[in-house]
Amino acid sequence: MGKLGDTLRERRIAVGMTLDQAEAATRIRARLIRALEDGDYARLPNPGYVRGYISSYARLLELDSVTLLNLYKSETGSGRFHEISLPQAEVAVPHRAQQHAIPARAAVIVVLVVALLSLSIWAVARIWHGPETALPEPSPLIESSSTGEVDTATAVAKPTTQQAVKRQPFTLVVAVAASGASWLKVTVDGKKAYEGTLAGGQSETFEVSTRAVVLIGKPSVVTVKRDGTSVKIPNGGSTPSVTLDAAPTE
Repeated sequence: MGKLGDTLRERRIAVGMTLDQAEAATRIRARLIRALEDGDYARLPNPGYVRGYISSYARLLELDSVTLLNLYKSETGSGRFHEISLPQAEVAVPHRAQQHAIPARAAVIVVLVVALLSLSIWAVARIWHGPETALPEPSPLIESSSTGEVDTATAVAKPTTQQAVKRQPFTLVVAVAASGASWLKVTVDGKKAYEGTLAGGQSETFEVSTRAVVLIGKPSVVTVKRDGTSVKIPNGGSTPSVTLDAAPTE
């Protein structure tokens, strides 16, 4: 394992982030992130992609991407390419007689199909084509007068409208203890409001109208408050989450 892999792994563990959380935040497959941390460059794609992975991963972990790219270059030589050996496929060239035999058979089949199609069209036309028959003239319409008028009452259904439930907005505060750091993802009213690693002693405040969902990487150092009141963070699972709904107004 090289120094680059050690740096990435130690920083990820320090902020309490799993490989699955890193994959969700960077869109980089967890197996590729593990290969970076293990220094197993043979399992990685073209170096152009690898440099992009390193830059994205560095931003997530709040590391200097230039320093990490220089480490990658020093550990892989020039850092421009990895040698990949591909098996050579054998190309079978058909015999000249076979090359000409296939088009000849295809031409015969095409001629037969066209002939059968033409015969079918002619037969259908003969069946449907016949002497024209004169249609009887329609008899004149006899106007009839109505002796009374009928009043029809049309019932019109009145549409009913369902009023939306009004809810009481609230203030959400997510804070990290000074002794640690944690990855967080906050969704407010169906939209992503924050995603990243919050350092120790920092906090984020959100105004929520309907619902808020908080994903927490390291719950032991994170505090969630709703309108100043602490909210219990559930235990269990690789990434605990807290869901808060705005209360309906009376």
